[in-house]
Amino acid sequence: MSERYFIDERVGCIAVRDRNDTDPDYQGLHPDTDGVIQFWGAEQRTSKCPTCNHGRFGGRMVRDCDRIAARRLVAELNAKAKGE
Repeated sequence: MSERYFIDERVGCIAVRDRNDTDPDYQGLHPDTDGVIQFWGAEQRTSKCPTCNHGRFGGRMVRDCDRIAARRLVAELNAKAKGE
């Protein structure tokens, strides 16, 4: 059986979600998505153009500290859920 709480990481964001309150057909991930317990947005990355040194958008990356926080929260919530 799957654990009740899980990490949902998509391009540019990460969230801890509750399987008991999640719509499996919904494709997006936002702070107000069903089942989201905690949501972290990504950090915008920029890089310099090698030719002109102008800044350009380099994408959105989930920060490592947010991944660690998500893992901790999932572990705590699942431990509490098993104890209930």
